[in-house]
Amino acid sequence: MSAIKKLIISLIVIIGILAVALISVYIVARVNLGVDLFRTVGQLKTLSQPVNEQESFPAAYRSEDLADLKSQTDSQLGDVVLYEEGKGYEGYTVDFTALALSGATAKPVFLSERQAGALAEIVFHQQTGGELTIADKEISVCVLQIAFTEIDAETGNADLNVTVKLDLTPFKNDMEGFPFNLLKGIVPDALYVTSVVRIEKGEGISYTVVPKYLTLNNLSAEDTSDFFHTLDVVLKIGSAEELNAKIGTTAANALIGTEQNPGFVYALKATGGAGSFAFVSFENDGKQINALAF
Repeated sequence: MSAIKKLIISLIVIIGILAVALISVYIVARVNLGVDLFRTVGQLKTLSQPVNEQESFPAAYRSEDLADLKSQTDSQLGDVVLYEEGKGYEGYTVDFTALALSGATAKPVFLSERQAGALAEIVFHQQTGGELTIADKEISVCVLQIAFTEIDAETGNADLNVTVKLDLTPFKNDMEGFPFNLLKGIVPDALYVTSVVRIEKGEGISYTVVPKYLTLNNLSAEDTSDFFHTLDVVLKIGSAEELNAKIGTTAANALIGTEQNPGFVYALKATGGAGSFAFVSFENDGKQINALAF
């Protein structure tokens, strides 16, 4: 038998062994863990693509929206949104004591989606330092964009869409053991997570958060749920449903708030013993505006 023929046979045997090993790993992951490795690799390829935040999130708030938020609240509520370089989020904080003392306003306050996004990040950063506890790890989270959709004009209810940037590096550091250590190199350092929850109003300023779905970057809701199952198996990060509820509730509490988690609207209205809020949609200068009114 020639040396070339032996080499070819050896290569075929090696490829066969690798194929059997790969199939075995796939079967074990699929049967024992409920993880489809081939599907996961495809999802990771999608998630690992560079994200241009300005193109992907055109409704995200900008630095001018932070200044615009302060200008509007100054004119209607007094000096409740403060600016001091080096403090809070980009220098901005909320003075909740002054907000509570400002009392009810003669005219309702309308916050656009960009202003609401800016306010949510300011309050979230002030209350948590910009971190959420997920699977017993402190994870850096930044609110990028907020949108109000499916607004019900009669009830004032709406879907709250919150896009955040979620730091994955604390979880990646725990990716050890075959085969998950092989995936570590293609797991992105950050995920762009969009949480969609329904805000259903109750009496006064009370409300209920009803989780709907969660999406990641360009993944579908179904692929997002499947990918989070894989992350939960590997990193114990929890389900997509759990993260959706956490992000949506945190954003709602920052903007509106409850007795246990006082937010902007709650701090303003609760001291007066009355008040309400609603999501509204109206036209202004030929543009359709969705806003939080209180």
